[in-house]
Amino acid sequence: MCLPEFLAPPSNLNTFGTPADDQRLQITTGGIDLTNENNFELFDQVIFQYGNRSLSAESATYNTETKDAQVHGTVTYQDTEVTIYGNDAEFDTQEQIVAFSAGAFELTNRTTRGSGSTITIENDNTISLNEVDFTTCPEILPDWQLLARELDMNIDQGFGTARGVRLNFKGVPIFAAPYMTFPIDDRRKSGLLTPNISNRDRTGLDISMPYYLNLAPNYDMTITPRYMRERGGQITSEFRYLSTKSQAQVDFEYVPRDSILDLSRSYLNIEHETNFAAGWRLVTNAQHVSDVNYFEDLGDSLSVASQTHLDRHIDLSYRRENWSLLARMQQFQTIDPMIDDQNEPYKRVPQFVFSGRWNKGHFRFKSDNELVNFDRPIGATGWRMDLNEEIAFPLKRPGMFLTTALALRQTNYWLNEKNTKKDTEFSRTLPVASIDAGLTLDRLIGKEKNWLQTIEPRLLYVNIPFEDQTNLPVFDTIEPTFNLVQLFRKYRYVGPDRIADVDRLSYGVTTRLINNNTGAETLTGTLGRTRHFRRQKVSLPGYPASLQNDSDYIAEVALNLNSTWRLGLDYQWDSETNKTVRSETRLQYRPESDRLLGLAYRSQHGFLKQGDISVVWPIGQAWRVIGQTSYSLLDRKPLQRYLGWEYESCCWRLRLVGKHYISRRTGESDSSFTVQFQLKGFTDDSESPEELLDRGILGYQQFDMP
Repeated sequence: MCLPEFLAPPSNLNTFGTPADDQRLQITTGGIDLTNENNFELFDQVIFQYGNRSLSAESATYNTETKDAQVHGTVTYQDTEVTIYGNDAEFDTQEQIVAFSAGAFELTNRTTRGSGSTITIENDNTISLNEVDFTTCPEILPDWQLLARELDMNIDQGFGTARGVRLNFKGVPIFAAPYMTFPIDDRRKSGLLTPNISNRDRTGLDISMPYYLNLAPNYDMTITPRYMRERGGQITSEFRYLSTKSQAQVDFEYVPRDSILDLSRSYLNIEHETNFAAGWRLVTNAQHVSDVNYFEDLGDSLSVASQTHLDRHIDLSYRRENWSLLARMQQFQTIDPMIDDQNEPYKRVPQFVFSGRWNKGHFRFKSDNELVNFDRPIGATGWRMDLNEEIAFPLKRPGMFLTTALALRQTNYWLNEKNTKKDTEFSRTLPVASIDAGLTLDRLIGKEKNWLQTIEPRLLYVNIPFEDQTNLPVFDTIEPTFNLVQLFRKYRYVGPDRIADVDRLSYGVTTRLINNNTGAETLTGTLGRTRHFRRQKVSLPGYPASLQNDSDYIAEVALNLNSTWRLGLDYQWDSETNKTVRSETRLQYRPESDRLLGLAYRSQHGFLKQGDISVVWPIGQAWRVIGQTSYSLLDRKPLQRYLGWEYESCCWRLRLVGKHYISRRTGESDSSFTVQFQLKGFTDDSESPEELLDRGILGYQQFDMP
């Protein structure tokens, strides 16, 4: 009798092994009967271990000639991905093949289970089953089942292949196919994704059926045929590419013939980024749409329909530790018909930007420089060079800072005014002096000194002399909304075409109340204002110069009463007219992670008065409602309304989402109703109501229900 090689056994157990391909088979058993020369009888719990796989049973018979094992009783096969159990099995130890006459399986990393009349586990980590049922639902009364004549699961590649398929939901067949594949883990797999079915005013019945193509490990594509009853068919595609240095995405949409307009329509978006060696980087973004109403007619949100321009640019940049260089070519496609030629944005063909920061002890030098050629069919065109060189002396100590800075702003223009006697060259040189100072004062308060209160005053003084700039063109300069960020900026305008003359002092104070035990800020409040020591003369064309000696008051307050209640206030007040210029109030109640009630009100004098109500709340164990409404108090009409109902069980989800939103720049509205149905673990995660509503619900975060 030829015995295999014995290995060191643990206490009161017998262990022996034999080579099998590139893995050593170990057999652990409570007892061995060697009376039969060709068949070992193994009993008192037997474990066959090879690599990261194991097969355990109550007893087994091992044939020394064929290297086969007949495994008896309750048998369990287990590896890192799957567990299979049944009664009796055959084990070919040489080929490492396990065959169950009948059994059930569970995927380790997913709530997926099933059974088959026969189950075979191959050495290449594939599992073949006959007469299969497959589900992600609990064992008792599963809501859905995939029934198949044959099923092959490739654990290493992460997908299954089924033949003779029937899908039952609540015992009713809802789908059948002779052949299909599906994912069994989170890896990418070609196949159909969850369809989207909706009804919209501008498209009628709207059905999209995306198909995902896993073309290679580093690139893929999603193709989505779309049927719109009122407008016809559309095909959309999304191609993605990734390499060690580059990544890209190409989106293309095409309508062969819009039934209402009787023309073809399209949209193209290309995004590409390459990171070269030694700090070089190339970024490209190019968009094009066939007509100005494309997004209004075929989009499904105000944010898409309200676009006015499509950006097209290519950037080549170089970055070092203290400085960077950018070269850009940029233009825009204007898609708002209300924007005339005089107000179209300029092309930058080309633009060069150089920026640098150097620190040496208490000395800091900052350099921001730009050279750009502005071009468009109408209006002044030409080159602009803007040089901004600043020397600063920052002083920092615990609880305080003081920065004195002196800058020189040099701007030159070379304009293209052909066949005229107008000047074509202009220059402007302005010194900019500033002093920025701040303190942080703190103290412990409360009976147990468990609260930290801070008072943080800040002052910014800026002096820029007046220079007449009425002859200079305005290429890309605007005046931003006045807020706390603008309060402590040195320049009134964004862009170098106008540098406002100022002699002003901006002052403000911030206070914080911090919980010493958690570090959380319970209260944060800031109040600030600007004092002008002389009247400003420089202004943008068409706007009068500012005559105010003092700016409006700016205030912001954030109050976190506890983890449940949050209050936010933004306020701008004109002290000369005693009127509120702008205000916003936000109140949020969030008792648990899966529920939210939010109220918001925002107003701008003579322009805006709007209220929002947002709610995300579970109803019972499985239902939840997600809703939001925005109402214009000035126009006395709703702006947008969302309402989503969702039922979610442990293994499937149904979503019903209704929307009423502004779909055109003229203020016209559109309505839609969408149905989403998902079988967990079988179909992909479709767009959730949170993703549909995230622009409308202030402060909402997505969550998963238990």
